[in-house]
Amino acid sequence: MSETALTVGTWLQAFFTIVLVSAVFKDNPLYRFAEHTYVGLFAGYGVALTYFNYIRQNVTKGLMTDGEWSLLIPILIGVLIYTRYIKSISWLSRYTICFQLGIGSGYVLAKDFKPFFVDQVRATFLPLWGSGDWWVDVSNWLFVIGTVCSLVYFLFTIQKRGVQGRVSMVGRYTMMIAFGAAFGNTVMARVSLFLGRMQFLLGDWLHLIK
Repeated sequence: MSETALTVGTWLQAFFTIVLVSAVFKDNPLYRFAEHTYVGLFAGYGVALTYFNYIRQNVTKGLMTDGEWSLLIPILIGVLIYTRYIKSISWLSRYTICFQLGIGSGYVLAKDFKPFFVDQVRATFLPLWGSGDWWVDVSNWLFVIGTVCSLVYFLFTIQKRGVQGRVSMVGRYTMMIAFGAAFGNTVMARVSLFLGRMQFLLGDWLHLIK
């Protein structure tokens, strides 16, 4: 890549970085311009990626070259989604949506049910003693108690009074701690991204740091 192209790319990155960060102070036309530019570029890139990686390969190679005529079925189902722009036959687009929801649900249940449900349940069955490390035993106790109390919190068929109320309160505090940790992790990730952009501005753009 030429030096001119690198310089132009660096200035464009710096411009959009500053404009996007300016939204922290006040919403402004430059921020909206950068936002629309990003959304437009991402949408265009997604369309081009889908066309070259999926549509063109399936049509030119799978359908025309290899003669896989069964591909006409998903192509037809996909084309039906555009009938929603024709009022008289817009109801046909529902078949595409129903097909996608059905296939997506079945795929998720078959692929993600074990890692997201079965393995999560299995992970709560921890040894409560005998590990040889007191801290591991304490952690396992806290983990199991917190999980059970959190599940009890969602027993809405029982009025939260007495023992059930106190157990539910423990579950509530457990979830608050978990959500706080997740939020803190998200904030740290965003701060890391912000520091990366600041390093770019001060280093690659202004050359004030190395």
